[in-house]
Amino acid sequence: MNKNWFSVASLVLLSVSLEGCAGDSEAPTVTESLPVSLPSGPKTVQPEAGAPGAALTAYELYWQISEQAGRLPREKDWRPELSKAMADPALTGYLDEIGNLASVPAHTEGRYGRSPKVTSVSAAQPPRVVITDCLDATDEHLVSDKAGELGRNLDHPDQPRRYEFEAQIVRYPDLDRWLVQQVQPRLEKPC
Repeated sequence: MNKNWFSVASLVLLSVSLEGCAGDSEAPTVTESLPVSLPSGPKTVQPEAGAPGAALTAYELYWQISEQAGRLPREKDWRPELSKAMADPALTGYLDEIGNLASVPAHTEGRYGRSPKVTSVSAAQPPRVVITDCLDATDEHLVSDKAGELGRNLDHPDQPRRYEFEAQIVRYPDLDRWLVQQVQPRLEKPC
């Protein structure tokens, strides 16, 4: 035990010494958190330590796919593609929106301005991260595809153009993925 303790202590001192020699000219490197067993006991670094970053990545994928679906609602069955980023109830709710766009017929153009921030992390099972975003719909519009109205702007004049949006992203261990499970636009909360 003393020999292992001495080896670990030597490595720690060596790494501290090397950090001091590295100087301020080098940018710190970012490494991925992996479970690490410590020789002194059974403690490990939890994979959920990376939950905020993983949830933000899943949230970005959600927006990427959902914006594609909004631009081309009649192009294909979007369920398989959206399932890569969403789970129910958010998945079914968004598929209903895409179906509604296709039936009008209409599509979206432009993009939302966004500024997502992680506002809550829960390590309970399953792990859950809440992201609060400020959506800016100034450059995003609903456009008609109906004959005789092609290209007409269908934006509702009373709908706010900037509002808070909350998403809950959950880690699904059986799929080994983070998926957007719930979304809540808060039109009454400007940002």
